[in-house]
Amino acid sequence: MFKFNKEIESIFKAVAQNACDMGISAYFVGGMVRDVLMGIEIKDIDILIEGSAIDFVQKFADKFTNLDIVIKSVHEAFDTAKTVINGIEIDFASTREEDYPFSGCLPVVKNIGCPVEEDLKRRDFTVNAIAAKLCLQNDELNYEIIDPYNGNGDIKQKTLRILHNKSYIDDPTRILRGIDFMLRFGFDFSDGDKTLINEYLKSPDREGLSLDRVKLTLKKLFSGANAKDAYKYILENKICKIWCDKPLFKAEWADTLFDAAKIFDIPQDEIFLKAIFESSALQNESAKCPVGTSNFEIYNTYKNLKIIDLALQYAISNDKNAVFYYEKLKDIKPDITGADLLKQGYTEGKAIGDELSRLLKEKLNSIPRS
Repeated sequence: MFKFNKEIESIFKAVAQNACDMGISAYFVGGMVRDVLMGIEIKDIDILIEGSAIDFVQKFADKFTNLDIVIKSVHEAFDTAKTVINGIEIDFASTREEDYPFSGCLPVVKNIGCPVEEDLKRRDFTVNAIAAKLCLQNDELNYEIIDPYNGNGDIKQKTLRILHNKSYIDDPTRILRGIDFMLRFGFDFSDGDKTLINEYLKSPDREGLSLDRVKLTLKKLFSGANAKDAYKYILENKICKIWCDKPLFKAEWADTLFDAAKIFDIPQDEIFLKAIFESSALQNESAKCPVGTSNFEIYNTYKNLKIIDLALQYAISNDKNAVFYYEKLKDIKPDITGADLLKQGYTEGKAIGDELSRLLKEKLNSIPRS
């Protein structure tokens, strides 16, 4: 099932040996197992330790000196460790259980080092609640699949199913993660999940919801090739009720937001997030220049705007002057400096400022519209 080149396999053999020597178990888990079962390329390597991950990697580094093991960081509260082994980034985590005191809040971690089956209970969807135990026998690496919720069956059916009925209440950002899987892999929510999502959205509990957590999940959702579809889906299916009652952003902006990211050379996740959370200030179009405005007036209207605000201005109001400013005007400067004018006999102060402004206006207005 898992096929690696000899160098990477030698690392995993060492991991399995270290686990055996410590009398504990190590597992591939979550998205890594899901991707292998789906036959797609693994992006991240996550290893779950049925014990202390920090203790594991420290002993691992001490024992396997033939490997180039760098412990980049550890997180004591969650007992996790980030490593680079022979140039390959590998994250180690301890098995754990979690509780959610309030809807949307960060979970309270407990029982670190618990059995893997208990750890899998805290996962979002069945397709991510699968582990593969690393087993070393006669120097051969084998894997034992742990799949208590039939995640592999849901992968085959391309179905997203949560593990318990309070899952979306505990963490409503799971709805957004589900949309990501849906658009990336062609999955769909189960009928039961659709009912639970709709029930939650009728009266969302935001008591413990972190807006930063919502934004972080959306950022990932808008970073991929399906940003436009995700944006539309969130509006058309009222998913934004997770964090707001009346959205100020509009579905018809999807295409122009996507185009604006390219025109103004801005990461698409940034402009979609800007539209969702900060567009209200620009929707009155107070900064928009009317048709027939001179280049100099366009320049003065937009010169203090950040590029992302300029892009959003274009996206929500189809303001062609914003594009013209960005492509033709924003970097224009007079051909002469204040120092040059002083040498010509101008008095320092208003006279120099007025002359520089006149020269800039003359240069800007000479640039043709295309």
